[in-house]
Amino acid sequence: MIFQLMDSKTDCAGVYLPNKFVFDRIPEGLTKTWAWSPHLDGRDIEYAQLWTGGRSLDAVCPDHLVVRWEAANKLLKAHFKAFGTSLIDLSDVCFYDVVPQRHLQMYFDTKNEITKWVFENVEKPKNYSFIKETFGNLRQLAVHSINFNLFGLYKISENDKKAEHLYAQFEGKPIHIDYDIFGTVTGRLTTKRDSFPILNLKREFKRFVTPKNDVFLELDFNAAEIRTLLALQGIEQPQEDIHEWNIKNVFKKEMSRDKAKQKIFAWLYNPESNAIESDAYDRQRLLEKTYSEGKVQTPFGRSIAAPDSKALNYLLQSTSSDNTIDRFNKISRYLRSSRSHVAAVVHDSVIIDLHRDDKRLIPYLKQIFEDTKLGKFKVNVSLGKNLGEMKKFTW
Repeated sequence: MIFQLMDSKTDCAGVYLPNKFVFDRIPEGLTKTWAWSPHLDGRDIEYAQLWTGGRSLDAVCPDHLVVRWEAANKLLKAHFKAFGTSLIDLSDVCFYDVVPQRHLQMYFDTKNEITKWVFENVEKPKNYSFIKETFGNLRQLAVHSINFNLFGLYKISENDKKAEHLYAQFEGKPIHIDYDIFGTVTGRLTTKRDSFPILNLKREFKRFVTPKNDVFLELDFNAAEIRTLLALQGIEQPQEDIHEWNIKNVFKKEMSRDKAKQKIFAWLYNPESNAIESDAYDRQRLLEKTYSEGKVQTPFGRSIAAPDSKALNYLLQSTSSDNTIDRFNKISRYLRSSRSHVAAVVHDSVIIDLHRDDKRLIPYLKQIFEDTKLGKFKVNVSLGKNLGEMKKFTW
């Protein structure tokens, strides 16, 4: 049964079914709706918006519903404008309690029809289950606010334009991380415009980010994309630092770790380079298995259009990113009943806001993170009282 939630606030569980309003509960047996909501967490619901790759209702509305949808939208916008003029605070009331039912019915009937059209005409993504779980976990992550020392940032903003801009953006506002899972062709996470910019935060600003609990725990893959390349070729994961392993098994001569790292990455992202010849790194054989008719096929169910020059790059970026996100999903499930929570996903690492009562979980969290679907990846573990002063941790 197709339905729509009428409000996302915690105390507003109103649901619109075909020609019927339910105001006090969310009935059982509902199966399809437009968008995810925390009200629906844990239910077996299909979300049309995820089928469309995160597109808006306006973008996917079929031609035969455009006029009705524009009229319904215009009507609701008029109500919102009136609420502003009347100084009605919608955070204090349920949306459906202050809008006439006939207007609600016009809007949600049309939304139901657009939703139905998507399910009937848009192909379900092969990785839909993965997208659905990731989207829900990232929405739950966004609920947690970020401790960010704005006063400390203000003190350095006089001589730092980026600090000045960041301070102006978040002064007096709650700070959250809001990820976009549809922001790149490879599926690598980005953050939305109003989100805290955790993915490109200046190193100097990281010391101003502190945990809500007691300490940050960071789990970070060692050379994730190179390990992904080995995994996709069926090569067992080295349990030592990948660059040290390359010195012994690929370059087979004395050199510094930094030099080995520089050489492998210079080769990896230059399809014209023949600087490395090793059975461990056979790009051509890998692409013959994963790239055809202009598309890369990843082990996480993605099919990505890519020119020849970017095929390997897209394959490794997408697979490596999804491998990290897959571990984030599993850790999120593991921590659901604890006082700790995932604070951020940053490239190839997961950062956990750890409560002292959960310190016994550290070995288990590390094991969950390293036991990936691509094999057992080496993981670096760090602890810190702020993100700028994380220290490697062993036990």
